[in-house]
Amino acid sequence: MEKKKKIIWLNLLIYIYLFLPVLIFVVGWLKWYWALPFGILMALACVKGFTDSVQCDCFLLEKSDFRILIKALFLIILWVYLSGIGGWCYQNSDHEARSAIFRALVEYDWPVVSYDGSRGLIYYIGFWLPAACFGKVFGLEAGYTVQVIWAVLGIFIVYYLICVFRKKVELWPLVFMIFFSGLDYVGAWILGEAGTDLKIAQHLEWWAVDFQFTSMTAQLYWVFNQAIPAWVATIVIMTQKNCRNMLFVLSLMMLSSTIPFVGLIPIVVYLYIKRIREGRECWREIITFQNIVGVFIIGGCTFLYLIGNVSGQMINKDNAELVIIEPMAGLLRYMLFFFLEFGIYLYFVLQYRKKDFLVYLLIIVLVLCPFIKVGGGHDFCMRASVPALFILMLMGMEAWESIRQSGRKYLLVGYCVVLLLGGKTAFNEMHRSVRETYWRVSNGESVKYPEISIENQLLQFGNFSGEISGNWFFQYLANTHKYNTD
Repeated sequence: MEKKKKIIWLNLLIYIYLFLPVLIFVVGWLKWYWALPFGILMALACVKGFTDSVQCDCFLLEKSDFRILIKALFLIILWVYLSGIGGWCYQNSDHEARSAIFRALVEYDWPVVSYDGSRGLIYYIGFWLPAACFGKVFGLEAGYTVQVIWAVLGIFIVYYLICVFRKKVELWPLVFMIFFSGLDYVGAWILGEAGTDLKIAQHLEWWAVDFQFTSMTAQLYWVFNQAIPAWVATIVIMTQKNCRNMLFVLSLMMLSSTIPFVGLIPIVVYLYIKRIREGRECWREIITFQNIVGVFIIGGCTFLYLIGNVSGQMINKDNAELVIIEPMAGLLRYMLFFFLEFGIYLYFVLQYRKKDFLVYLLIIVLVLCPFIKVGGGHDFCMRASVPALFILMLMGMEAWESIRQSGRKYLLVGYCVVLLLGGKTAFNEMHRSVRETYWRVSNGESVKYPEISIENQLLQFGNFSGEISGNWFFQYLANTHKYNTD
């Protein structure tokens, strides 16, 4: 009985982490007569979710595990510290817009709307909302501190659930996660772009020019607001004992990780079909109160909010002209990308998972992602691939352990070489952060990326905002009396 209570409290923490941003959004953005019933229904769904969730009685921490967890926590804190979150270390260029979004959430009334009332902030803002609440009360810098804490907590949850998934507590899977990456350095070297001088510490992810699969460390250092919630939701879904919460969990990540949300859908569909094959009566499991609330209330509100961002409404094939005009030349280009980014890992994973259809589903998802373009950039390829790459990483951990235990020395050496070459990407990211932080502080310069104007820049960018006029969400659901009009 005592063990069961501990499990419920652990599950509660996990579900609150995913649920709290959505609850804050509903309360802070919607009119009170929408926020009140929606908030109550969502809270009930969360309670239903965490009481019938991960683990059941198959895994529980022992006293000997806590030393490892403390070491893992310190390693996570260091990883987050070097990422630039909160402005405590050097920030990559993507922090420009992310810092502006957070400042807008702290300094403006909610919903965030331009002073003339013409444009609203429309973006996947979920990750920042708990810290923004704190910042509104205690100031912007306090909000940044909570943002760091929120990031550390999310990654610690991910690490804990990886231990649940593997049914044992060890430190090396966290190290594996930090350094897991495609062979970007090899690709850059083949194309003559990679310097051998360690002082360069260049960003290697764009070696394939116009598309990429982003490593775990690069995700954290560049797009933490999307990556961390996507990691949490993916590992929560992978550790579910049934389908009773899957759509609910999926809906909770939509406000924070919209494009990874799309990439996780086929995996959820596969897990549901697999569950039905285990027992035909299991098809009813997905029809639960929490899943219904997740789809219609959480998913519906989030969709109506995000659809106002017109930059994401254009979908077309990427590089289609190249494929049609010079198909064989394009084939070489894609083969090199697919092999170095995930194909080489599949060789080791398939040593032990040849009959696992999930592996082949991951291949399908990762092969298709580069051919789909959403908006004017390449965000779909980079972000929709996040859940599939995360699951591939889990399989890579399993392959590492199996190869090591099998005594196949040549295979083990080959895998070590691949992991070390992939780890160069993460090393470069961390090295650049350490180097730039040291020299900027030494020269009396700020490590924070220069601020941009919320009013004249952020709220005018199509990637982050949209027109209020004719917007269904802002007209009928949003708490319009809070708009700034002066």
